Amino acid sequence: MNEERPKKSKKKSLMNFYKFSITSSKHSLINPKSKPKIPISTPSISQQEVEEKPIVQSNKSHQNHVMRDIFELETTCSRNNERKKGGGAAEEGRKSVSHVERDTAARIEAAAEMLTVRILAADMPGFMQAHAFRCARMTLDSLEKFSSKHMAFNLKKEFDKGYGPAWHCIVGSSFGSFVTHSTGCFIYFSMDKLYVLLFKTKVRPASPH
Repeated sequence: MNEERPKKSKKKSLMNFYKFSITSSKHSLINPKSKPKIPISTPSISQQEVEEKPIVQSNKSHQNHVMRDIFELETTCSRNNERKKGGGAAEEGRKSVSHVERDTAARIEAAAEMLTVRILAADMPGFMQAHAFRCARMTLDSLEKFSSKHMAFNLKKEFDKGYGPAWHCIVGSSFGSFVTHSTGCFIYFSMDKLYVLLFKTKVRPASPH
């Protein structure tokens, strides 16, 4: 009997300890002083989808950006040529021209790559090359039914209007020719599967009768 009493007392003490531990743990969970609650905002599915989706610039908007760059390039280079004609010989002006020429080469390369142009031979200022690429691409994309004659006529008309007569243009899938052209007025390039030859010849004065 004496042995059973200490056993019972031990059991009671264990039970009390167990109850105490449970109540204390519950108290620690309920008691706000135990640990400060940190608000965690779980993003909704729609937010996650928006965050995970990369922002990709469309090809059309990128092409419009390149077209705008080409237009700015043409304007900048034409202004630069006017300054050269004006005879500005200051050192700052020379540095500025050098910087513009480097920028022109970079933009020409970017425009040619974007418009799927490969320059085969050229004796032409950068802004005129950019003008030729832009005009050829816009004409090609606007035609419902492809016509090499229509494309060549558009390029000739555009360059006659912008740089004076007399420009000539040949467009085709494959051709070969030898031409005599004015200095700085010749370019031969490919676009998609087409080849474009654009050049200018001197206008001979009419012979008196």
